[in-house]
Order: sequence, then structure tokens, then C-alpha cells
Amino acid sequence: MSDWRGTYQARKTTAEEAVHRIGAGDIVNIPIFPPRELLDALWARRAELSNVRLQLNATTHDPGWLADEKLESPFELDFEIFIGDFARPAHDENRGFYLPNLFSTSFKPGDEARPDHRGPNVALVVCSQPNEAGYVHFGAHHWTKRSLVRRADTVIAEVHPNLVPVHGDVYVHVDEFDAFVEVEPAEIGAADIEALLAKLPEDRREAMAELIPRIPRDRLTLVFPLLPALAPDTVERALGLGEAPESYHAIARHLSEVIQDGDCIQIGVGEPSSTMVRLGAFNEKHDLGVHTELIAPGTAQLVEAGIVTGRRKNQFPGIVVAAAWTGGSNEDMEIIRDNPTFQLFDPEFILHIPRIAANDNQVSINNALSIDLIGQINAETVFGQRLINGTGGQPETHIGAFLSKGGRAITLLPSTALDGAVSRIVPELESGSIVTIPRFFADIVITEFGIARLLGKNHRERAAALIAVAHPDFREELRKEAETRFGGS
Repeated sequence: MSDWRGTYQARKTTAEEAVHRIGAGDIVNIPIFPPRELLDALWARRAELSNVRLQLNATTHDPGWLADEKLESPFELDFEIFIGDFARPAHDENRGFYLPNLFSTSFKPGDEARPDHRGPNVALVVCSQPNEAGYVHFGAHHWTKRSLVRRADTVIAEVHPNLVPVHGDVYVHVDEFDAFVEVEPAEIGAADIEALLAKLPEDRREAMAELIPRIPRDRLTLVFPLLPALAPDTVERALGLGEAPESYHAIARHLSEVIQDGDCIQIGVGEPSSTMVRLGAFNEKHDLGVHTELIAPGTAQLVEAGIVTGRRKNQFPGIVVAAAWTGGSNEDMEIIRDNPTFQLFDPEFILHIPRIAANDNQVSINNALSIDLIGQINAETVFGQRLINGTGGQPETHIGAFLSKGGRAITLLPSTALDGAVSRIVPELESGSIVTIPRFFADIVITEFGIARLLGKNHRERAAALIAVAHPDFREELRKEAETRFGGS
């Protein structure tokens, strides 16, 4: 490793040359926040390729393989962990299919010896410039990148000079890469913003102009090309920037009742969970810890405020640990930058269920789209089988908290959807709905109308607890359905 500079220089190349390492039959994993120039170069080679499978994880860039029209393409698409608004139309139209992995099982030890299972053999990632010892990291959006580098046969990296410096088990030596493509990610300036706004319809222009300065700076370059295709409120929801409805404030107040001093918390992506820090659910608490997949806006500020100290954590005391800092606000990122109090680890390490459960008083805080009267939790589908996203780390964090000594697995959901037209608490899940959390792991459910504690309750008792926190407009109907299923009181 002493001549790492020579190795690095020898492996530097162009995007066009680098992707010639990809051939027929390869499985190429493209993680969250992908290397855009490499993807463009790979698409440009499509006429030379055949039978290449792409595993896309919350992609934010499409060179052509997600296009609306059906193209003659050599690429087969798998959507892994997350789908996201950008790729959902392709999934809806069966131009790609969901790969039901979990973060902690995507890289199961021993899988390489199984002839019936073949993981990705090519990884395309973004990394930092090497440090003085020849090691690179993957910035605030670490996720699966380090794991992929260590497992793939062929590893190609775009080298970005401005990644946020981070701490934790995040480094990989340049020897483990096959090719490096140095890029200068474009800075988004006033002229770029004006040009983008000029393309938008008038009814969206003002809202987007107000929104863009609020998008976290480390993500603006990543999402900027997507903005013309997305409504401002969609972007706000995705980034946790929108004004929270009153129902979320009520949910935050109920959540605060459940959180205890010394709890070790995890907060999931999406709504309403990502608004809970900003809405004060953890204010006035003491000695909280954080062991999480990613962070909600304001989480790092809880450390500065002395609310999160990590003093009572069983693992990594005094340290905030995660798989990525995705979700943090600009203010959070300023606190996290080069700060050893915040440390990243590979998802299969941080989201390993026994490791989560080893924290006493571990509390998971995740969301649901619907829940039925016996406690089956659906966080993935609507209108039956339409897949809105994927699991993310919800199964691991929920089950880990459920198994923790003193732990609680909390599910948040507003009581209604579609502007109050339908109840999210339902007699039974629609045909085709995916059960993200089975009923035997259901624990605490919170709506704006209160707290339903399901652990230890039979089906009939669960139904009563859930009806009590359902929207009043639907309670009578739900009671009748419960009586049909479980008998009268």
C-alpha cells in the first residue's frame, strides 16, 4: 500500500473508458445518490451491451432506462430498498421490479457460496479524494457504498472533491477500486436557478423559488435536475421541509408522552416521523441516545442542545451512530461535518437486529400507510398492491426495538388519508396490500387522536384500542366491523 499514489494515478480514467469494464450478464448495483457521469456513459454504451441487470436504490438520475416510452434496452431493472417518486412510474408500468432485500440481509455472510444466489458483481459509487494514507470515504450519504466496494468484483468510482468529511467505519483503500473518474460536480448558481425557474409554469414558479434556498446544500446538486418534473409540495415532503399540519403537532405531543429520559431513538424517513424533532417531541427530555438508519431534520441540533448525550447507551456511549446522515438539515450538516461525535457504519452492521436489540430502551419511530384491526402494519402499498416505496430499514429497526429490554416499537400515522376521505385504520388490509410489520410485532400506534398500546392484547382488545385512536368519523363503522369479527361487547 506504500505506492498508493501510483496505483491511484494508474487507475484514473474517463467515464467512457471506465464503463467498458461492464459486460453482458453483469449485475450492477447503483446505490443512493449515484455517480451521474458513469451512468450517462453506461447508457451511451447500450448498443454494445446485453442482459445487464441494474439494481437501483432510490435513484435520482435517469440516463434513459426509466424513460416513459418502451425502449429496446439491454438493461433489466431491479428497485432495491427504496423506489422513490422519480422511479415509481417505471415500477408502476412493470418496466422494473422490486427486489425485497433488507439492508441487513443484502450482504448475508456465506451467500457467495450459494449457487442459487448471485449478488452484484459491479459497483458504481461516489467517493472522496484519497487522504494522505490512500483511503477514501463516501461522505454523508454513506449507505451501502463501502459494503459494495468490498464485495463487488469490479468497482468504479466517481471522485468528488467536496464530500462532507465524516467519521466512523467509513474508509476504503484505493487498492480496492478498479477505476477512478475525477469529476467536478457543478455548483448550482443564481443563473442556473433562474434558468430552471423560467422553464416552470407560472403557478409553480414562486413556490419553487421559495423552496430552493431551503434544500440542504449537500443535496441540491443531486436533486436539482429533478425539480422541473416535481411539484414543490412533493419536494418539500421528500425533504421534510414543508409546514406540518395540525395532526402532526398532535402526534408529536402524544409521542412525547411515550419517550422517556435515557431512551435510545431511531427516527424513520417520511411523514410524519421526519417532522417529530422539529415539532418538539423530544424537547425537555434528558440523556437521549441515537442509534438510527438516517436522521430527521434537527437531530444534530438535539446534541448541541444537550438533549441527546448518549450517556446511557449500551453501545457506542456518547456517540450518535447511523448508516447515513441523509435527512439532516443544513444546520445539522454544519454540526456533523468532521465531528467525531457522529459516526457512520455500514447498514448491515448498524441495522443488524440483534445489535439494535442490545441497546436497552431502544425506541423505533416509523410510519405506516394503514393498519388493520388486528395490528398488521402496511408501510409500502396503497390501493391494494401499488407499491409506493420499499421497506427501508423499518423492519429491522422496529423488530430490534421490540426485542430491546425496555424498548418500544412505535408506529405513527395520521388517522385519515385523501383529505379525510378514508380511514388509515381499517377492518382489514386491502387485497394485495403488503404487510411490512406482522401483527405479532405490533406494539404502539399513535395517531393525532391518541396512543394505542397493542402489545399483550388479543385481537378484540387491539381492535378496541385502535378504534379509540381512529378518526371520529369512522369509529362507528369500525366498531360494527369489529363486532362482526369479534362479537359484541
